[in-house]
Amino acid sequence: MIGGLRLYLLFIYSLSYGQSFSLPSFPPPNIRWISLSEFLQNVYKNALTTRQAALSLYPTRWEVYQAHANFLPNISANASLTQNYGTTFDPFAFSRVQQTTTFSSGSIGANLVLFGGFANHYLLRQARANAALMQASYRRTQAEVLAQALLQLSQTLADSVAIVLSQQRIQRLQDQLQRISIQIRAGQSLSIDSLSIAAQIAREEAQYLTLYNRHRENKLTLLQLMGWEDISPDSVEFRLGIEVPELGPLSDKEAIQQALANAPELEESRWREIIQKYSLKLSRAAYWPTISLSASIQTNYSSNAGNIRFDPTRGIITEPLPFEQQVRENINQSIFISFSFPIFQQLRRRLQVARAETNLSVSQLQALQQRQQVIRRTQQAYLAWQNALAQEKALQRSAEAAERAFRQMQAQYEVGRITYWSFRDALQTYTQAEAELAQARLERAMRTILLSAYLGKYSNL
Repeated sequence: MIGGLRLYLLFIYSLSYGQSFSLPSFPPPNIRWISLSEFLQNVYKNALTTRQAALSLYPTRWEVYQAHANFLPNISANASLTQNYGTTFDPFAFSRVQQTTTFSSGSIGANLVLFGGFANHYLLRQARANAALMQASYRRTQAEVLAQALLQLSQTLADSVAIVLSQQRIQRLQDQLQRISIQIRAGQSLSIDSLSIAAQIAREEAQYLTLYNRHRENKLTLLQLMGWEDISPDSVEFRLGIEVPELGPLSDKEAIQQALANAPELEESRWREIIQKYSLKLSRAAYWPTISLSASIQTNYSSNAGNIRFDPTRGIITEPLPFEQQVRENINQSIFISFSFPIFQQLRRRLQVARAETNLSVSQLQALQQRQQVIRRTQQAYLAWQNALAQEKALQRSAEAAERAFRQMQAQYEVGRITYWSFRDALQTYTQAEAELAQARLERAMRTILLSAYLGKYSNL
């Protein structure tokens, strides 16, 4: 009876094991490996936020050109043409006659500000500072995109490690199942052990599929960040592909100092404060008088202009002057210097100065706030890096101890000295230690890269 039950359970196990479905392979065949450097380059190039920040750089160059052009004179040309239709009184004919009159004029003028309270100088310096501010803003945007991309990539790489470890666990369980099946046929083991392992394999396969599908979704997100929406997630895989930098013995104070020296947010705050200082100087420059030099040249033409003579047979005759002669003889040139001094303008100038002073104070407070945020971010990154280093060392010792214990329990189990349940506990402990160590190594690498980027020591990502 017992022997028949054993054969029946063996038949059930063989049937279920033979019908085990095939898991998708990892990594898939014929894939393209994408390193961290290639990933970030495409993110910088195609991310919408960085593209928007790059577009803002273009008008700042023209603002500098325009600030230089403020030192040049303003030149303008005007032309007009007028025709009048109606009756007018002719004194020679002593009657009203129907007449059409054409009048045209043209002029060219130039105006140059000789002195305006040094406003043009402040505008030029402000335009240059604004161009530098846009550059700093662009680098800050890149740093934000870098942090977000590293976070997304870290999850994807973590799933890759988990999938590989899951494959190893499944393969290890399948090898153990084959050994138990041989022992069952030889009557050296119970069939319940094989069923337990088969159930555990089924759980591992279900977990493998969950990780695999989540990994595909994460790859789809990374491809969208790169601007590769048309690429299938099954055709690519991601990896670090770079050497993790060595930070060496680094204290928290040294990390904060280096971060403050390289943070694009602080550079952006400094340039914003400089711009507000020039805005204040521009507002105060309005109290100064304005001296300008103007020059113009103009001419005109009228169809009524002409010479009048008396003819004995024809009477009074009007001979109109030719167009070229009128344009040449009617040229009028002028040049003058103007002086304007503001006396009272309803306190509008004082209001502008007050607003500029307020904006300068606000920019200074924002710079202090940005400094605090950089310090807090660096401290958090430094502590996370320190914790990752300590955790990796601890899990390294734990994994080595778990491996030694597993090897010993496996040897004893194969010779029948311990039960399967003791062996399974050792296997689960070793498997969990392997997974935790792999995750800790990846966490340490990503934390090191992120902290290095904050410190400005590793910008060639």
